[in-house]
Amino acid sequence: MKKYITIVFLVSLTACNQEVPEQPKITSNMGNAANPNSPTQAPISIPEANDANCKFEYMKSITDKVIQQTLADNCMRRNTLKPTIHKNWDF
Repeated sequence: MKKYITIVFLVSLTACNQEVPEQPKITSNMGNAANPNSPTQAPISIPEANDANCKFEYMKSITDKVIQQTLADNCMRRNTLKPTIHKNWDF
């Protein structure tokens, strides 16, 4: 029993950290995503999700990761599947 109490005590001591966690650094992409109408920066213009813009080569050419991810999401959400024609399989 003493062994388990010692283990729990040591684990609880190592779990307590006195260091203050470092604040995350805000990059320009994160700043644009958090506040797109910032007066110091131009607003983000996300391209329209169409056949030309949804190609992998075009998405790879976009350097801003927020715009690239948003365009990829919009391309995945658009409905490009054609409805299937149901056939009667009666013999």
